[in-house]
Amino acid sequence: MRALVRFVTAGLAALALGACAQAQTDLPAHAELRLPDGADGPVPAVILLSGCGGVRDVQDVYAREANAEGWAALIVDSHSARGIGPTGARLLVCTGARMRGQDRASDVFAALELLRADPRIDARRLALTGWSHGGWTVLDAMASAEAGERGETPFEGVRGAFLIYPYCGAIIRARRDPIGAPFPVDAILAGRDAIADHRTCERLFARQRASGAMIRPPVLFGEATHAFDAEDQPWDPRMRYDAEQAAEAHTLFRRFLRGLTPDPE
Repeated sequence: MRALVRFVTAGLAALALGACAQAQTDLPAHAELRLPDGADGPVPAVILLSGCGGVRDVQDVYAREANAEGWAALIVDSHSARGIGPTGARLLVCTGARMRGQDRASDVFAALELLRADPRIDARRLALTGWSHGGWTVLDAMASAEAGERGETPFEGVRGAFLIYPYCGAIIRARRDPIGAPFPVDAILAGRDAIADHRTCERLFARQRASGAMIRPPVLFGEATHAFDAEDQPWDPRMRYDAEQAAEAHTLFRRFLRGLTPDPE
C-alpha cells in the first residue's frame, strides 16, 4: 500500500510539473462567441466561465438562454488555453494543484478586452457568469482589481456578475482580501453541496457586503447538489442533475440579464 501511495504521489507530481511547463496559449483561440440570431447592431455580452472540469454542455445551455434574451455569450475555455485535458482537470484543477482562481483571473480581463474590441458587442453592457471554479475565478478577479493590479478601469462596462455554486473555500483570495464589487453580484447556492459548501459562501458574502461590496443575498436551492444544472457531469455520487431546479436557475439567469442596463448617456 505504501508503495502504491508513493507511486500515485509521484505520478501526480510529475503531471503537475509537466502541466506547469506548458505555457498558456493565446486566449482568443479558446473563446467562442455565440451571437443571438438576427442581431441588428451591437448587443450586450456575458462571459461564461466553466467549473474545474472544463467547458461542458451546461455552458452551451446557458449560452442559448443568453441568446434568447438578446445577449451574446462568450464561452471561455481556460483549460484548453493551458493545455489541460479532462484528466489534468480532474487531478490538478479540481484538487487546487493547478490553475487556481487567482491565476485564472487573468482570463476574465482578457475576455473583457476581446468583447470591448468587437464592434458587434455593446461594450457598455457586459456581465460575468461563473460555475464553481469559475465563480471562484470571478471573485478573485474582483479582489485583484480592488488591489489595483489590473489598471484603473478593469471592469469598465461590466454591469453584474452571476455565480452558480461558486467555490468559496479557504484557498481563495477573496476570503482574505476585499473584492470591492463595483457592480451587483447575484449567486445561486446549493443546500446539499458537498464540494462547495454553501455556508462558506454565505459567510464570505456577508463579510464582503459589510465592507461595502454589492453582493445581494444569495438564492439557496435547499435540496440541490453541486452541478445540479449540469446534465453531462461525469458520474460522481456527490452530484445529481435536477431538471426542475436547472430550469429555475435558467429563469434566474435570464432575469439577471434583463436587469442589467447601461449608464445613461
